[in-house]
Amino acid sequence: MSDRNDPPGYPGDEAINQAFVEKLRRIRIAKGLSIEQADALLAEAIRKDTPSNAPRAIGIVLRELREKRGMRRCALARASGLSVRLIILIERGKADPTLADMARLSLALACDITDFVQQIYAVKSRLDAERISRKEVEHAKTAK
Repeated sequence: MSDRNDPPGYPGDEAINQAFVEKLRRIRIAKGLSIEQADALLAEAIRKDTPSNAPRAIGIVLRELREKRGMRRCALARASGLSVRLIILIERGKADPTLADMARLSLALACDITDFVQQIYAVKSRLDAERISRKEVEHAKTAK
């Protein structure tokens, strides 16, 4: 049982985590992967994405959506059941929210979770491209 106020329609942290695990299991089976192969792919993806722009992208999107709706952080905290401090840290890219936190924020912002994730992915892709461009510029300067 959570000691936080759940947003309307929120099924609970455990239900969110179980649904995520089930979705991953279905993807693994559909791709014909063993658990070990899936774990290795996930570990490789995490390794390649380090340091990740994901926390920064989540923060950018969260702040944009919150401001677009004219919500203050304290209102988002009440609606999501998360602390104002955590929301500040997420918006600054200093915290890595859990899947349940993301679902809470999505519901509190009345944003479809798929749209929320797609917006985050688009911002992360842009940040990754900018990071690659900066590295190329730095490499060109050192090569001269």
